[in-house]
Amino acid sequence: MFGLLTALLLAAPPADTMAQHLMERVSNRPTFHTLHAEITLTLQDASGRTRVRRMESWSKTDPKTHETKMLLKFLEPADVKGTAFLIHEHKDRDDDMWFYLPALRRVKRLAASGKAGAFMGSDFSNYDIGGGEVEDWNYRIVGSDTLQGHFVWIVEALPKSPEVVKKTGYTKQVKWVDPKTLIVWQTECYDRTGEKFKRIRVEEAQKVEGVWFEKRIVAENLDSGHRSIMDFHILEVNPPLSDDLFSQRALQR
Repeated sequence: MFGLLTALLLAAPPADTMAQHLMERVSNRPTFHTLHAEITLTLQDASGRTRVRRMESWSKTDPKTHETKMLLKFLEPADVKGTAFLIHEHKDRDDDMWFYLPALRRVKRLAASGKAGAFMGSDFSNYDIGGGEVEDWNYRIVGSDTLQGHFVWIVEALPKSPEVVKKTGYTKQVKWVDPKTLIVWQTECYDRTGEKFKRIRVEEAQKVEGVWFEKRIVAENLDSGHRSIMDFHILEVNPPLSDDLFSQRALQR
């Protein structure tokens, strides 16, 4: 299968310069230096039954490199309380991700191959949560549209190598990108068979202290109808956060 995939990748058109520049701007768009927030993750099946998980998050972005460190800790329900994730974003290599499960009482590093897995049983993958690496993909603009009341470019993203497919689980992504706010309002994801299977959509965003912030994000499995809704509630903008908060030791506190 990977032999065929390699042939398809080699036959793919080169990256479109305009699309590449647009996605680099998205990756480096203005953000808060630090942020403290609460996240509600609602898991909803096709019949409408729901399960709710509550998390607390802290993030810190380097203004020079635009690389972000993020700590997520689960607060509720009891069966996931204490579970924690730590992400160190890198622009020039794969992001580092670690997780802590209270039952194991130890920190485990998430291998690159594990980033395609589901994030805590949701329709978001670990790769989706980490944000992904812009340099992993070749981009080209395939159209334009209006979404959520905003003009958007429709950008096709094709993986640069079979390793990217293995890491992400995606053979293609199609993104609806707002060139003004630099928000990706919608992403459609294609699996290893080339079938579209997931849609991620920003349903609510607002400008907070000059920075656009996605407040509600929904991921939907197009086969099962299962949905995962992330609602972000800002607690503090630009609070003082020590680098120690984003260490592996902090996962166990």
